[in-house]
Amino acid sequence: MRYLIVLEPTESGFAAQVPELAIVSHGDTIDAAKQAAVKAIQSNLEAYYETGQDVPEKKPVLTHLENPDFKDLLFTYY
Repeated sequence: MRYLIVLEPTESGFAAQVPELAIVSHGDTIDAAKQAAVKAIQSNLEAYYETGQDVPEKKPVLTHLENPDFKDLLFTYY
C-alpha cells in the first residue's frame, strides 16, 4: 500500500503530513522529513494491525491535489 506524503517548507526544515493516517512529522531536509514520515507510517500501521483495527481507507490522490490547503506544496509517496 502506498501513502501520499505532503511536504511543506517551515522555518526550521520541512513538515511532512500523511493525510490518510493523520500523521504529522518534521525533518531538517526534504529527505529527513520523508524518512520521519515513513517511520511514522510504519509505526502507525503496526499499531492498527496489532490492535486489530481497520486501516483508514485511502482517498484518491486527486482529492489531495485539489485540496487548497496543499496548494504549492511538495508531494511524494511511501
